[in-house]
Amino acid sequence: MKLKISLFFIVIIWFGCKSIRPEAPNYPPARKTYARTTSGINIPVEIPLMVIEERLNKQFRGVLYDDDSYTRPTNDDVKIKVYQNNRIAVGAAADQLLFTVPLKIWAQARWKACSFCPEIEKQTIFDVEVYLKSKVEVLKNYQFRMTTSADGFEWRSAPTISLGPIDIPIARLLEGVLQTQLTNITKEIDKGVNSAVDLKSQISELWNMAQNPILLDDSSKTWLTMEPKNIQLAPITSNKQNMLINLGLETFIETKTGTKPSDKPKSALPDLKLTTQPAKDFAINVQSILGFTEATAIAKKAVQGKTFAWKKKVVKVEDIEIYGKGDLAYIRLLLSGSAKGELFLFGYPKFDGTNNTLYFDQLDYDINTKSALIKAANWMVGSSIQKQLQNQLVFSFDNEVKEVRKDLETRLKKYTYKKLFTITGVITDFSVKDIYVADDHFDVHLNANGRASLKLEGIDF
Repeated sequence: MKLKISLFFIVIIWFGCKSIRPEAPNYPPARKTYARTTSGINIPVEIPLMVIEERLNKQFRGVLYDDDSYTRPTNDDVKIKVYQNNRIAVGAAADQLLFTVPLKIWAQARWKACSFCPEIEKQTIFDVEVYLKSKVEVLKNYQFRMTTSADGFEWRSAPTISLGPIDIPIARLLEGVLQTQLTNITKEIDKGVNSAVDLKSQISELWNMAQNPILLDDSSKTWLTMEPKNIQLAPITSNKQNMLINLGLETFIETKTGTKPSDKPKSALPDLKLTTQPAKDFAINVQSILGFTEATAIAKKAVQGKTFAWKKKVVKVEDIEIYGKGDLAYIRLLLSGSAKGELFLFGYPKFDGTNNTLYFDQLDYDINTKSALIKAANWMVGSSIQKQLQNQLVFSFDNEVKEVRKDLETRLKKYTYKKLFTITGVITDFSVKDIYVADDHFDVHLNANGRASLKLEGIDF
């Protein structure tokens, strides 16, 4: 967002007899660059337990096992049918899913007291609750994997069949059947759920999208750019409603104004980075640009036509031009009065965070200008005119800082991008980080610090 400055600007000036800008061979030092800080955006992926429960109850219905022969698969004189009795219930604890599978078992047995005795057949029905548990994990390649195993079962009534004068206990027989069937059931559960959770495609889409510039505001041409570094995974947790996969996106975040940032080659999705806790604190670098042309226009309003006095000497500012070189800001002044001609000063742009103002530190004449001053107007070297200019010309960024913070806070309340994700967050600190001199403008870098979460939209489990 291009800053609209309305107050004063500190001017950097140089004095000479010619209009060619002094090169100042001893200045400036190498251009500095700002140190970026990575941000952590929490991505809590919620898998509703109810959705898993619905999927399982559609997958497992009716008869699960049917042995309709007394002699097959073994000659045991018992026929058995196992079928689902009620809905499978799903719960969770930490990184495990817990299943309660209610089953009804129909059993029929035959018995002959002797070879010539009549055969007796009896049937009965038993209820049993089977317990399963599943270890849930996400592999480094983003594959969702659930590994289910049996966790015991509980008979609701003693599994026996009364044949004549004897009661035949068939618990051991039925338990063998159950163990065999549970192996098949656990395999089918893992197959059904694991194939339904396609986490990698969702994260891949987010990763690629994060590398595209996002237009935040069309009127000001404000763009959000991200440079993702990795995806973090913390231990999986759960509550009564959801299995929680705690992911975190570690990325550089910046906002820039003007034309759309150029596309860069996209980096490939890296393997998951395991961590105890994904980073949740973000630091958005907000870049605002103040062009030298605009700075010159504002400075003209602030000082052009003004007079500055020292003892009996008075100079008037007829014209002003602001430009930059390396890390320094320069201003050319055209003066009249007690000193006629061009004056050049240089200084470092600084920012006062207490009142959000831009000023220039340690204004001084260039060595070339100083030599000219000694010959033409050496009284200016020791005068306070440069200090008067420094105190007069100050940029106020207070309104801009408040407006940018307000805009970010509004967007972070709930920002949805193309039905792919929704970001919610809060800003805890907002301030100008530093000022940099570019080829044709000042770069004003503001930092927005806070916490944010990103919710993937439209995930189908």
